[in-house]
Amino acid sequence: MRSLPYFIFTRLLSVIAVVAAVTVITFLMLHLLRPEAWQGDPRSTIEQLADYLRGVFLHLDFGLSWERQRMPVSEHLRQGLPADISLLAGALVLGTIAGLAGGAVCATRPRTAVARVLEGLAAFFLCAPVYWVGLMLILTFGAGFGLIPIPFFQTNVYEPLSQDPAAWLRALIVPWLVLGAPLAALCLRMTRAAMTDVLDEDYLRTAAAKGLSGSAIARRHALPAAASPVFTLVGVNMATLVTNTVLVEHAFSIPGLFQGLTEAMEDGNFPLLQGMTIATAALVVVANLVIDVIHAWLDPRVRLAT
Repeated sequence: MRSLPYFIFTRLLSVIAVVAAVTVITFLMLHLLRPEAWQGDPRSTIEQLADYLRGVFLHLDFGLSWERQRMPVSEHLRQGLPADISLLAGALVLGTIAGLAGGAVCATRPRTAVARVLEGLAAFFLCAPVYWVGLMLILTFGAGFGLIPIPFFQTNVYEPLSQDPAAWLRALIVPWLVLGAPLAALCLRMTRAAMTDVLDEDYLRTAAAKGLSGSAIARRHALPAAASPVFTLVGVNMATLVTNTVLVEHAFSIPGLFQGLTEAMEDGNFPLLQGMTIATAALVVVANLVIDVIHAWLDPRVRLAT
């Protein structure tokens, strides 16, 4: 069986390859579909592509934005990515943990009132768009103007973690819940199905016969065994989670990478759009890398696929 460091190394190579492929495809598509935007550059498309790849991967230079200030695209990314990484990471952790816990409850206590409520909430959050959920929460609980105002439920109060951890947490806790709710619903359903199958295994019946309580069996044996397909599902849905991040970021006025997306599309700011696309691809594949590493650590059989 391959070691975990070797598994991580191969996954890192995959991350680099995917980001490089996205960079090349995005660059070529923009140049082929909008050739008039690049007429001021006398170099051929291949020469421009080679210089762009060299700048991105060797110097983290994404060129200059075509806005009036001509700010470097890398500066836009540096300002916006920390907020998006915070939003995405928190939603990923909360959604996965909540889904695993809820699925375990539904599997070990089927047809109870608690299980019915959790299953109903999962169905609701799978169907309800995240921007609608966020808007309804703001109008209901928003401090100062909601029907049932809650002091910590505020918008436009985001501060970087390094400057004000309390304000950072206060600004992100509700967006985390909104963004993580659909993921939690998916994880709940997968955990419930996987644990229902695992609970019928002979080794768990043996553990029960030896006197282990039902909660101990579920926590120590059934849930870890059922977690493997759940992490696979989380990885598959990372692109959707990043897409929802754009909507939640706008709903809660979080100054992330995608705040200027609409303006960049309207103005034809292609260097900034290229940088956003590459950064989005990097977010997806790096998040998948983290999930794959956790998955391989929990289930060593995953390493055999590499």
